[in-house]
Amino acid sequence: MVGILVTVAFGGKDSGPVAAPAPGSADTATQPAPTGPSGIPSSEEPEPPAPPDEAPSASASASASPEADLTAPDGYAKALSTMWGLAPVPCTQHEQQLIDLDDGTSRTEDENNGAVQEPGGAELLYWPDTCTGLGDYQLRALPNTRVGLLRVDAPKSFDSCRAAAGTGFGALALSERNDREDRGFVEGAALCSVTDKGTVAMAVIEHISGDAVDDVSVSGPLHVWAATP
Repeated sequence: MVGILVTVAFGGKDSGPVAAPAPGSADTATQPAPTGPSGIPSSEEPEPPAPPDEAPSASASASASPEADLTAPDGYAKALSTMWGLAPVPCTQHEQQLIDLDDGTSRTEDENNGAVQEPGGAELLYWPDTCTGLGDYQLRALPNTRVGLLRVDAPKSFDSCRAAAGTGFGALALSERNDREDRGFVEGAALCSVTDKGTVAMAVIEHISGDAVDDVSVSGPLHVWAATP
């Protein structure tokens, strides 16, 4: 059992005993409050600032892409929707892909350094420019076609697509992400064309797969307004 020492003081007019303070109570009363790194008591230390918001990535920007307005103007049929895509094969197969934006069909032929033997109504060519195994493929519009890029923040409508088709689309190495983003070839944008049949086609870039060491694949919906007789 621990005993408690009680000191009794006599003298003067004090009539009763005075208890000594509990051990450690004086020390506690005289110690300063703990402080933070800045010297301010920790109870008053300001909250650290919240970290800044990160800049949105290119893929996140696709969520800001306007919804497609498929209204058909006079002289055009109701828009038909299907799918389109770019699906490269190993460059050692020496093949190139041609895409017809009238209906999204694609076919292959022997690769010939980007030259096309039989366009057959196609608007786009996807071919292996090199064969190093490090992102060999490039995409371009074929000669004598009307193809252009509709940027991700532009209205997805007949009028805006037909206007974008006249801007042209030169060769682009899809494996070079920085080049893709500089040109606006990102998820949510679209390739637009006025085809040889007078059709207005909007090939939406919904998904991009691959990077600098892979041959890039692309897919998305294709909206087509066919000219009526």
